[in-house]
Amino acid sequence: MLRNCKGYTLLDALTALSLLSVLSASALPLYAHVYEERSIIRERKEATILLGQFWNELVLEKNKPPNEQVKNDVTYTFEETSNKLCVSFQVAPKRNTVICRSLPYAK
Repeated sequence: MLRNCKGYTLLDALTALSLLSVLSASALPLYAHVYEERSIIRERKEATILLGQFWNELVLEKNKPPNEQVKNDVTYTFEETSNKLCVSFQVAPKRNTVICRSLPYAK
């Protein structure tokens, strides 16, 4: 009776919906990872900018950097040794990052 029907069946629609849901479910963790890495890069960039700023103040004006600085809910800790200035910060749980810049003079 309905042999020449030219439309989609319920089975076709359910198959397409299941394929779409599988593809979107596989892309969601990738999106979350990219979003996390983007925030890590932003925090690393901010740490590099702060390190450059305090390095210039230390070298040019002999001003000591602060021990800690909080910016956007991230705590940046500065440490000065005899030949370098370092900033450390925690970008993710159990992922501590340290960036150092050498000083042009030795103490």
